[in-house]
Amino acid sequence: MSADTLEQADNENSKQSPENKKRELANALVEALARGPAAHTDKPEQSAQQPSSTAGSSEGARLMRVLALGFVLRLFILTFSSDFVSKHLSTRVELGTPVTSYNRLVEGLHLAAQGISPFDGGLFHQSPLLLILFRAPFGWLPQLFSDVLFIAADVSVALMLAKIAAKKITLPSFASRPLVPGETAFYCLPSAVAMLYLFNPLTLATCLARSTIVFSHLATVCALYFGIGGQINTSVALVAVATHLSLYPAVLIAPLSLMASGLPGRSKAGPQSPSLATGAVLPLLKFVVFFVAIHALFVLLYGFKYFSATVEFTLQVADLQPNVGLF
Repeated sequence: MSADTLEQADNENSKQSPENKKRELANALVEALARGPAAHTDKPEQSAQQPSSTAGSSEGARLMRVLALGFVLRLFILTFSSDFVSKHLSTRVELGTPVTSYNRLVEGLHLAAQGISPFDGGLFHQSPLLLILFRAPFGWLPQLFSDVLFIAADVSVALMLAKIAAKKITLPSFASRPLVPGETAFYCLPSAVAMLYLFNPLTLATCLARSTIVFSHLATVCALYFGIGGQINTSVALVAVATHLSLYPAVLIAPLSLMASGLPGRSKAGPQSPSLATGAVLPLLKFVVFFVAIHALFVLLYGFKYFSATVEFTLQVADLQPNVGLF
């Protein structure tokens, strides 16, 4: 190869815009995340032939290190500073409410273990799904297993946020959309997104306080991830589960419906295709069906006391905690 050819190739590489380079890096990262740990065992000659895949693999390895560090940090604090956590974090009203308190979850588990409905005591206002999830760790396993459940859920939230950050760069609906006037193109590495979540003091303290809101966060983030990927049915079902856990994620059904109506391929039948009805109204109807089905099942199991202790309790704000006077 002549010197002129090498110089021409260098000039072409230098003309490549930073946005295209970031987009190529994100594409390689998504492929590395999809392949899993096997992506890091490629042969050296294959890595040399595909530099973008090498960059994606390095970013994937960096993301795994961030997730592992966040997991170990939480486990270390909960294991060796359990007294500090129980005295100074678990009782803080900024970190736990009557519908997310771990102490109230333990009370519900005690009542259920005695064969008493957990909704009879007036203290338990959380989802029966949490009773099912923590029944085995609470009844037969050490406290460590319950702590690992909370930590795994929190780390999974960070992982899903990182995947959303990668998809935001690679999906055509996001990468090629016109910018809003005054908006500048901004791309954040998935590992940085995970790091900002895992080491945020508020999210860290919320996990250490064993607030059950982390499970609602996990369902919410998974719903957004699948919605961005076009899996609307899965996304709607997860929004229904998140709403069942904490009620407030119900507001996400509106953007998900708009997202569904704007998916590619919705109006292939022609300009008169009813994309608004099928794309926006249908997800709303599916959400109602999922939400009603979940609550109807638990009403059959626990009676109407379940509904009044969960949904009605939240809507009526029967227990004003936290409130301004407590701070």
